[in-house]
Amino acid sequence: MANSIQNNSSIVQQNVAANKSAPKSAAKGITSSFQKMFDEVNKDQLQAEKKVNEMVAGKNKDIPGTMIAMEKADVSLRMLMAVRNKIVNAYEEIMRMQV
Repeated sequence: MANSIQNNSSIVQQNVAANKSAPKSAAKGITSSFQKMFDEVNKDQLQAEKKVNEMVAGKNKDIPGTMIAMEKADVSLRMLMAVRNKIVNAYEEIMRMQV
């Protein structure tokens, strides 16, 4: 997940650098990058939920694999929330700037 966020971060930076003269296309690039991150976190959450449900139903006895999937989903969600908080803080700081 960390590699994916780093890759998405570099994609966002490239999109912003390449599209300084075109804010609308830069916004589309940033939006698509964040959408990829959201989709990946959602995939991790769904996979963890599936493994837990299989374990509860008795179909899956892979306790370590289930725990790893749950931790991966937890870490990816916490990382996404940290990125969101940084973005919100940056937006609030920009809004406080005097023009």
